[in-house]
Amino acid sequence: MMLSETLMPILTASLRENRQGSDRSIQQLTPRERDILKLLAQGLANKVIARKLSITESTVKVHVKHLLKKMKLKSRVETAVWVLQEKIF
Repeated sequence: MMLSETLMPILTASLRENRQGSDRSIQQLTPRERDILKLLAQGLANKVIARKLSITESTVKVHVKHLLKKMKLKSRVETAVWVLQEKIF
């Protein structure tokens, strides 16, 4: 995954602002959501994640939707940046 030099500071600032009122904890995710989070942070597409975990692509989409909601994140990119910034894995 590549982020433009213009986009990275904007995402970083957004994450810092959100962090203050947010209680993001990886512990609130299910083990499968954690697996998907790890692969998502590597920039993998849903189809690739599905193959790696031997599940359907639609199941991956459901897990991504749930983990975004639980972690109060808006997008896959924001999620990847957060994981990398926080050194989750």
